[in-house]
Amino acid sequence: MASLTAPSGRVFDSLPIDSRAGFPQSFSVLLAGVNYSFHLYVNVPAAKIVKRDEIFDLPSQDTFLVVSVDRLHQDAGPETIFLRKVVPSIEYVAGPLLLYFPQQRVAAASLNGQGDAGSNVVGGVAQRWA
Repeated sequence: MASLTAPSGRVFDSLPIDSRAGFPQSFSVLLAGVNYSFHLYVNVPAAKIVKRDEIFDLPSQDTFLVVSVDRLHQDAGPETIFLRKVVPSIEYVAGPLLLYFPQQRVAAASLNGQGDAGSNVVGGVAQRWA
């Protein structure tokens, strides 16, 4: 797994975000023997989506990336440990995890669609107590 370094100097493992898969998207990550389910979606007012080739650099006043993380338990249902809009300059605490999303560029064509439309969303995860 590739890594990225936050301004704090902390190193994060890259999350398997596939910008070509479009948004919303979900994927699972196994970290320290625990399964986590990640869900990403982009909130964009319909009035802002004028052209399919438009690119949104997130966040803006009313357009942003939302990330949800569930810890998956074998004997119970999922436990949501993180749900919020994220900005590139902040490292977030999500229970035993740290999250970082330094690049958030999303094409209008990637909203409820797939393909190489120019989106580039990058995120990382680290153990909070490593």
